[in-house]
Amino acid sequence: MKDIFLIGELSKLFNISTDTLRHYDRIDLLKPNYDANNHYRYYSIRDFFKLSRILFLKNIDISLEEIKKYMRSKNTENLLNLLKKKDEEIDYKIDRLINLKNKIQTKLEMLENTKHELNQVKVKRISQRIGVFLDTNEIENAYSIKRSFKQNEKYLKTSSLLIEGQVYTSCSRENIEKESFDKFTYFIEIMSSDEEVYKQLNAIPEHDYACITFLGPYREMDKHYKILINWIKENSYEISGDSIEKNIVDYDFSDSEDEYVSEIQIPIVKI
Repeated sequence: MKDIFLIGELSKLFNISTDTLRHYDRIDLLKPNYDANNHYRYYSIRDFFKLSRILFLKNIDISLEEIKKYMRSKNTENLLNLLKKKDEEIDYKIDRLINLKNKIQTKLEMLENTKHELNQVKVKRISQRIGVFLDTNEIENAYSIKRSFKQNEKYLKTSSLLIEGQVYTSCSRENIEKESFDKFTYFIEIMSSDEEVYKQLNAIPEHDYACITFLGPYREMDKHYKILINWIKENSYEISGDSIEKNIVDYDFSDSEDEYVSEIQIPIVKI
């Protein structure tokens, strides 16, 4: 008995449960020997080392099915292939986590910066944005809006809507000047690295914008548009294009209208 391990002894040595060892037995990954005289299950020294290899592979996140497959045909080439495959999977996960972290940081920076910019008019140079416009002015019902989104679904997978939780709306220059702010289009910014995709989309060129960020319900949007329009006139600028509205915190991020955060951006040129 000195050169064998009972199931309880082996589980303690490797700090795993006896249920784990029984599971490995059931799936034919590590089968113990069986003594018909005393009905004991026991493991040899060879099983001890085999278990250490199994646990090594398991601890680097290789599945039991893959370990079983490897154990049926152990050689250096198969080991290299197994480890390379896992290395590639880890690289993919790292890239995904970095991407997730960037999304979180972008949203955090956006939310934290708004605290210092509330109700202040600022001129910002905003880089080119590329995306699709979804005109809702003539849309009569929710089905038509859904159809409009589905027509552009190939772009939405890499849009600011999904990547940053960011929704833009746009009010035309004509409606701004008429102070008619209830007609708008959606603008969905697309974050693609494919140049061919960009050629099929609309571009909002890099430009100077008069911007104001405010806290509160959407019904106060008109008031802040008028503040911006007056500021533009008083500072010898004129409106040069359609506005962009950023809904930084909306009804899907807060149940309270008082916590909504919006930014209005109106493109301007110096007179």
